[in-house]
Amino acid sequence: MKCTIKKCAVLLAVLFFSTRIFADELKRFTIIEAVREHDLNPQTTSYASDAQMLTGLYEGLFTYDPVNLSPTYAIATDYRISRDKKRWTFTINPNACFSNGEKITASDVRDSWLRLLSTPNAPYASLLDVIVGAEAYRNGKGSADEVGIYANTAESLSIHLVKPANYLPKVLCHSAFSIVHRNPTVYSGPFYLDDMEAGYYSLKKNDYYWDKDNVALDEIVFFQSDDEIENAYYFNTGIADWVTANLDTVSLIDKSSFHYNAEFATSYFFFKNNDSIWNLPEFRTALFEAIPWDELRKDYYVQAQTFVYPLSGYPDINGYSYTDAAEAKNLMDAAREKYGIPEDKKLTLLFEMPENSVSSDRLALLSDAWAPLGVELQIRTKKTYEYYGYVKESNADLFIYTWIGDFADPLAFLELFRGDSTLNDSLWKNEEYDRLLNEAAEANEEERYKLLGQAETILMDSCMVIPVHHPVITNVIDKTVCGGWTENAFDIHPLKYLYKKPGTTTVPNVVMTPAVPEALEGHLKKAL
Repeated sequence: MKCTIKKCAVLLAVLFFSTRIFADELKRFTIIEAVREHDLNPQTTSYASDAQMLTGLYEGLFTYDPVNLSPTYAIATDYRISRDKKRWTFTINPNACFSNGEKITASDVRDSWLRLLSTPNAPYASLLDVIVGAEAYRNGKGSADEVGIYANTAESLSIHLVKPANYLPKVLCHSAFSIVHRNPTVYSGPFYLDDMEAGYYSLKKNDYYWDKDNVALDEIVFFQSDDEIENAYYFNTGIADWVTANLDTVSLIDKSSFHYNAEFATSYFFFKNNDSIWNLPEFRTALFEAIPWDELRKDYYVQAQTFVYPLSGYPDINGYSYTDAAEAKNLMDAAREKYGIPEDKKLTLLFEMPENSVSSDRLALLSDAWAPLGVELQIRTKKTYEYYGYVKESNADLFIYTWIGDFADPLAFLELFRGDSTLNDSLWKNEEYDRLLNEAAEANEEERYKLLGQAETILMDSCMVIPVHHPVITNVIDKTVCGGWTENAFDIHPLKYLYKKPGTTTVPNVVMTPAVPEALEGHLKKAL
């Protein structure tokens, strides 16, 4: 029997909201998330909002450790690296199966990765360019037979690399490199999508999953709601086990269930090479000198002076914090003189952004700071759902992103500006920057971080990126009741590890709020 939010709410009403649902409720888990449209094709999405569900539906050679998110074996059980570090051979788990019972083989891995490479605008496809022939095939200049991915046997896969890539297991944890069946209703992960309608997704346990005995839950329900009071009510009454959507914290009974921490992410503005005057670094440098950095970052909990989220062992990078309006004017005058642009000529800068993504106060800060340089800031907004997919086609000069690192490495950020990366929406290219990234792929961990730090310095010096802040993650979950969930900077919590702790499922503090939220009240009346 499918238990939707409505049915759960009705049952709670019948029980006068005094207990949680009986023993079978230990096998069911409900997550309240913000209202959004999901792209559940791991090869085409780059949205963090999809990543959580994808950890349940798909799996690749590696998966994330639930505590520290380091790579751990999944559909691979072992791997060997050749002496020259350019050939990796993976052993495929002989018990791995799709949700329809078909055995997962090395050929399935190869086919999945080839489809990823052949998918137009697949955001993470270029991370496989380290494989021989992958870049040529991705760009339509080579054949699949020339790509260095080989199914030696049903349980042995080899890849041949252009150069060593010591970071590969970290990258292969990402859902983009999951094993994807040709039938989109067949899944490789611990769950399969059983039902879906507007604002509702039901994931059921995959009985063919290789590690099914260690998957505690039979069903995970994602229910979407943007009503903050209603979301608090769902959690207070035990209807929801975990809330990732906005929630009225004043109405939250158990305040210890509210968790927040800095995210492995950076919110930033960036320029795009659009054959405009802002392609010239001299003009961008003048703008950067004029930016009121302190005011721009004011009120953010974790301010960002650099692009890469700081990691242990990563070098300190000299970021942006100093404002000098006089020097900005001097630099702009020099740039105009160098390129023959009259001092009184107005320079327009088009900033394109999703609706309501930047406050009017912050836009006014930038506009007022750049006006003395003869720069007019123009704003163009887009609907969020149409913004991110069209940045590469836009004629605007400046954009805004919040980028969440997909694996625990600086490369998760720096890849966004590698010249031939499919993630490079800025279209910026720098040979020295690319060379440092390539050298880092062959270095040991300490030397690698130094090289990546040098690459970030080049990016900072180019004035392509205006770092603003590192976002803060908020979640509401009672960890005395729910297990397998740990705070981390990626806000990724693999679904296979979630469980409910027996004997802790009662809700002693269920209190009716002064007024039951209208939406919930409507659900109750309609269902009854």
